[in-house]
Amino acid sequence: MREGLVVLLEANRPTVALPDGTTYLCYLKGRIKRDVGRIMVGDRVLVEPTDPGEARIETVLPRTTQLLRPPVANVQGVFVVFSLESPAGSLELLDKRLVMAALSGLEAEVVLSKVDLATDQKRLERIAKTYGEAGYRVWRTSAPLELGIEDLIHRARQGIWVLTGESGAGKSTLLKAMIPTALANTGELSRIGRGQQTTRWVRLYAIDNYWLADSPGYTALETQVQSAQDILAAFPELAAFNCRFHDCLHRQEPGCLVHGALEAGEIADWRYQHYLSLLDQWIKRY
Repeated sequence: MREGLVVLLEANRPTVALPDGTTYLCYLKGRIKRDVGRIMVGDRVLVEPTDPGEARIETVLPRTTQLLRPPVANVQGVFVVFSLESPAGSLELLDKRLVMAALSGLEAEVVLSKVDLATDQKRLERIAKTYGEAGYRVWRTSAPLELGIEDLIHRARQGIWVLTGESGAGKSTLLKAMIPTALANTGELSRIGRGQQTTRWVRLYAIDNYWLADSPGYTALETQVQSAQDILAAFPELAAFNCRFHDCLHRQEPGCLVHGALEAGEIADWRYQHYLSLLDQWIKRY
């Protein structure tokens, strides 16, 4: 048997790449479906070649991390792509993706795309400053100008990274700039300002010996939230406050220091509102 990596899962048929570049279209042994549940892009597997170009997956090796949406295993980090213009992205969806990555135990970094199209420089600087001060690495990129592309490639050469974001955020354009041989189609922007998202499957693309996952424009990354404190911990600038009560959730608790920081402009109001929204959703659900 040989060890490989699931780089594409299309119509329930995994494509597995070996270290030497050989690829196999694979099928699963029945017990794997029972033991693993479902195979995921990013799974490390042991395969047994059967026919030319085909192989049988004998074993799925233990996963280090697992995302539910997009379904990717063994991920090190997530590049969350945010479009400043054409169309302008949603900061709420950006925060949701950052939270879900943190809850999955992954590094998360913000990729500001289309900075060459930004007409409001003050907004650009405020967004970059807010997320930078919250502890996120912020990348400023422009595919046409090749701005930030080489730095992003260098960063992606460390494990499996997922490129995710809203439809129209510029993921596929960034992917092509980073990996010119990538097959994702960018499409044109429609008249209503939404991106024609043509990606249909999560797929891994090789950068030297490392991998970048292009994912469809899912609403948000998903994972399981265990407690309200988990959500708070995913907003580092809020979790850093030492309020009167150690379990303060920064809502209306006495002695909470966050509201003073908000009034002083030390915390971005939109980040706080998004935190409250996610917290309320979790409380209502559980």
